[in-house]
Amino acid sequence: MDLKGLSDTLDAKELEPYFRQFLDTYAPKARNKTALQELYELAYRQWDTYEPLASSLAGELTEYLLASVNLHSAEQTELLLSIVENLSLKPVFDYLIRQKDKVQNPAVRSLLEEAENDYSDTIGNPFDLIQNGR
Repeated sequence: MDLKGLSDTLDAKELEPYFRQFLDTYAPKARNKTALQELYELAYRQWDTYEPLASSLAGELTEYLLASVNLHSAEQTELLLSIVENLSLKPVFDYLIRQKDKVQNPAVRSLLEEAENDYSDTIGNPFDLIQNGR
């Protein structure tokens, strides 16, 4: 999948087939940095729609991301957190934060602590802040 040339102005309905294509392509494969970078491209565009994902799609992506967690890699954890934040996937965020005290890698623990401080209050509905002018 090459998403780099994808328009930044797609709405949520137009993005949904790309998320489905992503899942069709990557769900049966190993979850690696390349796949997460592709998903990040979609997540970034989804954020710009100011709309949440369709619930069925959010569920499938939650499963995919939970299976993609690698708390030994700061780079992969940072990418995962960016995706989770852009897609407002609270179940994945909550799982990652619950793992924080078990993480041995100090860089990964720092990323999780920073994410918890920055997003724990808004991860469930970040658009509320935008819509209410906060």
